[in-house]
Amino acid sequence: MKQGELLNEVKSLLGRHGFRSATAPPSLDFCFNIVASSGNTSLVIKAVNDLNDVSREQMEELCAISNWARAKPMLLAERKGDEELDDDAVYLKDRVYALSPEALRRTLEGDPPLVEVGPTGYFVYINGELLKRRREELGLSVGELARLAGVSRMTIYSYEKGRRRTSPSVAYRLEYVLGVPLVVPINALAANEDEVYEAPEACGSERGDALRGGLLGTVLELMRKMKLIFMAFMRAPFEVMVRHGELRAVMNVVHDEDYDESRIIFTREFTDIMGISHLVVKPEDYECPGNVPSISLRELESMRSPEELTKVLTA
Repeated sequence: MKQGELLNEVKSLLGRHGFRSATAPPSLDFCFNIVASSGNTSLVIKAVNDLNDVSREQMEELCAISNWARAKPMLLAERKGDEELDDDAVYLKDRVYALSPEALRRTLEGDPPLVEVGPTGYFVYINGELLKRRREELGLSVGELARLAGVSRMTIYSYEKGRRRTSPSVAYRLEYVLGVPLVVPINALAANEDEVYEAPEACGSERGDALRGGLLGTVLELMRKMKLIFMAFMRAPFEVMVRHGELRAVMNVVHDEDYDESRIIFTREFTDIMGISHLVVKPEDYECPGNVPSISLRELESMRSPEELTKVLTA
């Protein structure tokens, strides 16, 4: 399936399940190319044909943007190398779930995958409370259940005390002995309380060297002088994310006349769906597409406080 067809298929699938969504032009290789929201669920998605094509740098920025946007990062792919993704599995790549389009469809329809595929093998998650309750109903001691299932007593204790991940073979033996389904489906759309994504440093090492010069470097220095919390990106449709109090905003920094306006249009769709402010910093003679707030570099340089920028962003 071609990239454009994949994006259209996913957008259509999300739309059928009540999501507002937008897709980036297939020709632009951003760290995410689909953004979607429905109720309390917001998704920032990188959809590719081959999961191996997603670089570490793209993963870092995908996670950082998701964190700032209070959304769930996700990868969608048809295959990993020469192997097609299993529709009954979710794959872990740098702690982010990757699914096939079919696995996403099943998840949206209430039948999510059961198996997690990680760097060290295959795993499932079991319901430890149900395990303990059923063991006690059958009058089995921890030792007896451990012997029947072929595991140690400590393993059974750990499941009952909160450890959830195990191998499919152990889960199958436990289900066979206890006669109840213990495996919990993996809902890749649900937010995990312990999910924390590390954001890339905006001005560290190679990334910092690439950003210090030119118009973008000037904008970052102005953000620093105004004591704003900010982060710069190299693989997103926008160049900067800014935060001040509860205000969250992204900026397109138009550094030359050849700047692709489709970046601004997709960023506008992203901010509309995510409820984030949007601003374009541009040369004075640049005409912004659509109804996008914009200021010139000279206007930005005249600002002395975060509150001045906030007024522009919330106007």
